[in-house]
Amino acid sequence: METKYQIIKIGSDNIFYNEVLDTLYHHIAELGLAKESILEIDENNFKTEYKGNAPTFCLYFGSDSGSFRNTDLLDILIKDANLILPIASDLDMFSSQIPKELANINGFELATSNDIEKLVSCILEGLSLLRLSRRLFISYKRDESSTVAIQLFEQLEKNGFDVFLDTHSIRPGEPFQEELWHRMADTDVVILLNTPGFLNSNWTTQELAKANSMSIGILQVIWPSHKLERDAELSIPFQLSDSDFGNNNFKDPKSYLNSITISNIISQVESLRARSLASRQDNIITEFISSTNRVGKKADLQSEKFITIKRSDGKELVIIPTVGVPQAFTYNQSEELVARIKSKNTVEVYLLFDHRNIREKWLKHLDWLDNYLPVKTIKIVKAEEWLKTI
Repeated sequence: METKYQIIKIGSDNIFYNEVLDTLYHHIAELGLAKESILEIDENNFKTEYKGNAPTFCLYFGSDSGSFRNTDLLDILIKDANLILPIASDLDMFSSQIPKELANINGFELATSNDIEKLVSCILEGLSLLRLSRRLFISYKRDESSTVAIQLFEQLEKNGFDVFLDTHSIRPGEPFQEELWHRMADTDVVILLNTPGFLNSNWTTQELAKANSMSIGILQVIWPSHKLERDAELSIPFQLSDSDFGNNNFKDPKSYLNSITISNIISQVESLRARSLASRQDNIITEFISSTNRVGKKADLQSEKFITIKRSDGKELVIIPTVGVPQAFTYNQSEELVARIKSKNTVEVYLLFDHRNIREKWLKHLDWLDNYLPVKTIKIVKAEEWLKTI
């Protein structure tokens, strides 16, 4: 790949930075990208390695003393309109820890190792390697874990997630089951509150089955004295103990989790998210490549996880596998990606997505957009039929 993703670290030294890099490379591998696709830049190699036209994410680490380094490099990055994330050890001290050039940018608090997964997610989102929409689905049994479900809903929303909770997220008049499956189809991770009676509910059983069928990552928050639900395929267990509950009584439906446990759960969600999205994207890619083989076409999977295929006239088509419901930003990201890799032979761009479980009104809207936007859509179940026409 000619263009690398640039990770720029400037400002003060930070005790967490090496762990941030290790976590970043872990998720890069999960996304199917080579470690070599990342170029690390700091004050020592900035002048020789930095390219103003390459995808870039800059971390500016603030100073407790108010002594700000690398402001000359910061001016260059600002002039080139790069993404710069100012990082403070305490957001209450942001104005004194961060230089005035970054005063108007929302900062990030890196106070403990629990903040690292969230920071890495910000980096991957900024480089368009993870979608910007951050969607979660909470699956739970109301009479056993409503308090914890609402508690997680509120805390995850504060951490920038769009959280689906049936009692809070479906508007009056909407078809309940249709909206339920639509939101699950567009989620990144399912948080399953695995209480003793979880599988006694028809709804929760269906939700688990749907999550498995769509290869969505599941974080199982397992109640004390209960066990891991083995029916979940892409699943990470998070075993609770009595001490994780603020009132030390997990059997009370009104029991709630303490703040440290909530923080640990959020960190696990951030960790699982990249793996879950990568798995779903890989499923779409595999299904499409199989379709091309069946119709005798040759498709090439590029290092940035998009597919190129040639029409019968030799012109190149770009296929971009998309997880969940294609949104306005998905279209915009696709155009930006093609702008980076476009050749004279590239004539059309398509978003490839799985329409199963997406609401009919959304599918009609996407069909309508196909008539007006340069980027079109392909439903994965109709890919083979479409391939025969090109």
